[in-house]
Amino acid sequence: MKQKSSKLKQSVILITFGLLISSCGRDIPSLEEVDQASENLNAAAVDISRDMYGSCIRATKFFGTPASPTMFSEREPEEKFCDENYPQISSVMGNANKVLINYMNVLVLIARGESEKGEPISFDESYKNLGDSLANLKFSSSRIAAPQAVFKQEEVQAGVAIAKFLTNFFTKEMRRNNLKKAVLCTDSDIQAYIKGKGAVEGQPEPGGLIAIANKVYVDGLLVEEEISIRTYFSESIALLGDDLRKNPLEFMTVEEKYNNAMDLVRDRKQKAQIYTEILRNLASLHASLKKEFAKDGDIPLTDEKFDNYCQDLFKPSETKTVDKKESQEIKVETMQRVQATIAKHMKVIQPLLQKLQ
Repeated sequence: MKQKSSKLKQSVILITFGLLISSCGRDIPSLEEVDQASENLNAAAVDISRDMYGSCIRATKFFGTPASPTMFSEREPEEKFCDENYPQISSVMGNANKVLINYMNVLVLIARGESEKGEPISFDESYKNLGDSLANLKFSSSRIAAPQAVFKQEEVQAGVAIAKFLTNFFTKEMRRNNLKKAVLCTDSDIQAYIKGKGAVEGQPEPGGLIAIANKVYVDGLLVEEEISIRTYFSESIALLGDDLRKNPLEFMTVEEKYNNAMDLVRDRKQKAQIYTEILRNLASLHASLKKEFAKDGDIPLTDEKFDNYCQDLFKPSETKTVDKKESQEIKVETMQRVQATIAKHMKVIQPLLQKLQ
């Protein structure tokens, strides 16, 4: 049962959908479907962050002069580079993705009118130093490339703001009425964290988790891995050309190894692109929910009044209290609009989730 509960808490989006719908008395998707979908999406986030190290190591298998007695010693500095840099990058990126995942888990709990129930969402020590770990993280796709900062300052600030909201949630028993407030007040940080500051619909994201996945992983590490594979097998064929021509079966074996290595890279790229597309739709969903809640017109969305309205979500409390201040009953017609918005985004998100299986 604990294992099942833990899996369900990995829901990034579908549980949120179901619970929001259930607040109006409608059926939620079966737990089996939700469990499978959320497990796939969370697994993709974990897999991509871990494979930042994995891709670096795989590329080293294709370093060095083929058939040379010094081939393995040529690989040693490349392997050392991966070991010294990418475990940390994989770890920090895993925590960065976890911030977003846990944020959606908290929305689930608020939508259910609960604070903590059963096994609580855990926050490890790295969350206390989240700002520093994000700000100081740098990457280089190879030993000869100059290191670059992974997160921009505004993305670090957005991540820290979301983490503050998360940790504050566990010292205040937020009610279902706080769902509207949570969505309205966190949307700007969610957009910056997922897509980067100043993102424009229909154009490549300038930053955030999406741009990082593309820059560091898809267009960085996986491209370097692909180049290493092409170079290694091209040099192998050049060196062994005469022998391979005399033995077609051996050539076919070399070709099969090349195709297998390249297929793995293509598969990794495809999964990463699907995951970033889900993130893109998640940001769009959150913005749409904000838009629907804002139609009520009872909350000033700019200036000092809005800051005052939101400050309790980000200001930690030393003792656990029931958060009654500024909580608002959500209108039935508002929830009906929210349900329609959710249904619209689900038509896009469901097929993407299925592709990750």
